[in-house]
Amino acid sequence: VRLALIALLNAPLVAAFVSFSSHRHDAGTAPATALSMAKVLYGSQGSRSPLCNWGAYELDVSITMGDLSKNPHPFGQIPCLVDEEEDATCFESGAILSYLYTHADTGDSQKRKAAVLSWISWANASLDPI
Repeated sequence: VRLALIALLNAPLVAAFVSFSSHRHDAGTAPATALSMAKVLYGSQGSRSPLCNWGAYELDVSITMGDLSKNPHPFGQIPCLVDEEEDATCFESGAILSYLYTHADTGDSQKRKAAVLSWISWANASLDPI
């Protein structure tokens, strides 16, 4: 149901993220421990941020939502992701999706990685201008 709702809201971008769906976690997957460092997403529902939330969900990557008044984006825009474990900041939805995907333990072949990253880039350059 959750994915269907997201698909309806973001229909033009659905094709780009279908590759994530095979990595969706099982109900029995343990959540991240309290000791793990956070990935913090600065965003809102009225932006491309939900695409980043969706990508993280499909990859079983735990993220928290950040306080927009503390958004570290150089121009104050959203979405913006801070990975405290890697001391990295990433902005723009396509870059964030690529970052999440390349840092997730997917076990994907190089061929599949190339395809997923290509679709992410194409979708962000060609579909659903906001």
